[in-house]
Amino acid sequence: MSNHKTLTKIILAGLLMASCNLTPVFAQNKKGAVSEKQDPQRFFSKPNLMQIGVYYYPEQWPREQWERDLKNIKKLGFEFTHFAEFAWTFMEPEEGKYDFKWLDDALAIAEKQGLKVIMCTPTPTPPAWMGEKYPEIYLVDASGRRREHGNRANQSVSNEKYREFVAKIVTELAKRYGNNKNVIGWQVDNEPGAPDDFSPSAQKGFQKWLKAKYGTIEKLNAEWVASFWSIRYNNFEQIAIPNAEIYFEDKLSPHAVLDFKRFTADSQAEYLNLQAEILRKYIDPKQWITTNYTNVVYGADPRRTDKMDFATYTMYPVSGRNNLGGQNFRMGHPNKISEANDYYRSINGVTGVMEMQPGQVNWASINPQLLPGTVHMWISQAFGGGCSFTCTYRYRHPLGSSEMYHDGIVGTDGVTLTTGGKEFVQSIEDMKLLRKEYNPKAVIPQEIAKRKTGFLWSHENLWDLENQKQTEFWSTWRHRNIYSSAVKSTGAPMDFITEESDFSAYPFIVAPAYQLIDQKLVDKWTKYVENGGNLILSCRTGQKDKNGHFFEAKWSAPIVPLIGADVEFFDMLVEDVNGTINAGNNTYKWNVWADVLNPKQGTEVLASYADQFYKGKAAAITRKLGKGTVTYIGAESKDGNLERQLVRTVYERAKVAIEDLPKGVYVEWRDGFYVGVNYTNETINLPIPAGSKILVGKNPLEPAQAVIWK
Repeated sequence: MSNHKTLTKIILAGLLMASCNLTPVFAQNKKGAVSEKQDPQRFFSKPNLMQIGVYYYPEQWPREQWERDLKNIKKLGFEFTHFAEFAWTFMEPEEGKYDFKWLDDALAIAEKQGLKVIMCTPTPTPPAWMGEKYPEIYLVDASGRRREHGNRANQSVSNEKYREFVAKIVTELAKRYGNNKNVIGWQVDNEPGAPDDFSPSAQKGFQKWLKAKYGTIEKLNAEWVASFWSIRYNNFEQIAIPNAEIYFEDKLSPHAVLDFKRFTADSQAEYLNLQAEILRKYIDPKQWITTNYTNVVYGADPRRTDKMDFATYTMYPVSGRNNLGGQNFRMGHPNKISEANDYYRSINGVTGVMEMQPGQVNWASINPQLLPGTVHMWISQAFGGGCSFTCTYRYRHPLGSSEMYHDGIVGTDGVTLTTGGKEFVQSIEDMKLLRKEYNPKAVIPQEIAKRKTGFLWSHENLWDLENQKQTEFWSTWRHRNIYSSAVKSTGAPMDFITEESDFSAYPFIVAPAYQLIDQKLVDKWTKYVENGGNLILSCRTGQKDKNGHFFEAKWSAPIVPLIGADVEFFDMLVEDVNGTINAGNNTYKWNVWADVLNPKQGTEVLASYADQFYKGKAAAITRKLGKGTVTYIGAESKDGNLERQLVRTVYERAKVAIEDLPKGVYVEWRDGFYVGVNYTNETINLPIPAGSKILVGKNPLEPAQAVIWK
């Protein structure tokens, strides 16, 4: 953890606790040291593999239908349901007046039917009376417009008054249901995204955060390069939130923008931690605490939220795009579930899908029907990726309001299964079979363990790259997808890791576009390679220090001794011009980014530019260093095929057995089971060894289908 992050978390935690008159709670051992978190796997029985549940909103349906609906949920085989995330106005209809009778009744019916419950805090939906009396609780956008009542996620998480109300409602819930034996866990808030907030509360919080980080205004002026354009400040109170909406001449200081992103993520994290710490004071230790991030969360940084037991995610793969052409638009983005499994599972070792798309949705640019089998395929992939549970939003198809075109498990009559509902039931039956086949002694095969890969990721790199793209065609998410897809084509298990992770646990590490570095990280990379690791870096890596400055040296100077080459310059092309790269016997197109490399003696060229004025210059290189290798891929290709070839070459040269899975085909190993899924438009013959026992599906694997075998 970086020093600034540690300091700011302490400061913000203090501010939050002070504003709510709360005392931090820490688990301590006899010597007074803060103890490490317990393994969150303790909340889930390994032989149960993956539980399956469904959202239900009792407050949205007639009271006389609750028992019928919850009885049907149990009859279909669902093991748990999910209550109350948007129900604040029903819990606290007037300030300080609470009503939980309706929720007590719903819980009693769920218990009667044998359904466990995930209880939620309702904090993304402040009631109307709160905003009417205390309008300062609302978030303000970059145009200066204050959010108003009538939607969700309209609150300013920096506002002290709002945090007071949050603390009160969470305390009431925790006291009432913290020892309810039917409540298995808690979801704090909903899809926390940390949107930019320009409210007075956020401005004040940002100034305090900066003062805690820099100490003196002179140091901030130096780090922000405030000598430029006479931006320098005399005191922290003069600093406004950097707002691109009000500037037309030029761009804002990237250092100020990066700090604002850090502050925003820290504020979101402390707001979630505040709720978790209140819950922890009252709930049974057998109840877990989580929150559900979106699969490509941008403003929030899930690793900053360190008071949860684990992180979960929401998943809606179909959004109107067609990544692989043909009918793929009906199956969804092929990287989404794969990356979400590996990212969120890696944070604390456990994850689950809190919301899995049940069918058509209402919010995408285009909302097509899904290809039959798709929902079942997604659930199977979640299982293969290590999820302890999968839950779907929602049981009943809404009859009105903004999500009335959003599918449920049952249709608009409230009883008839939708196509997605049938596939959830199919997955429930799968799980019953797999539980019978579970072998607690199963261990990961050596040929798979030998290709285990760490994927180095930092949200701070994401923020800095997206703030200074240098070409409108740069996308950090697409770049990440290219490399995760290349790794997954080998059949390698993958964890998303941080700079603090144990690099030695991974025979291979991939760090794409890792722009913000320091010497400590370079030294750790170097040691990792010298000790036998295989490191893969990509374009834009090592350009800046941790606060986003260039080094007063040659381009990317700190990594030059590591990669064995100078980065002479970088280039990008306009939309209608493609450059060409030769690698082996293949030719690839590019136009987004190209680092032009000058290799030193002993460094091998893997790919070269075939045109432009730097024709013949190196585009990708590799070298041996100690017992390991370091590879630098300097260009982003149009289709990702260059990166796929070169990444696979690294594994092959390390003499590691790998698969050759087409784009959109994934195979995972989990608890003795292999899971294969197919997002492509072709029938794929998976490499299932003779004598294997196919438990679910069949091989060859058709589009939008899953197969599970032992």
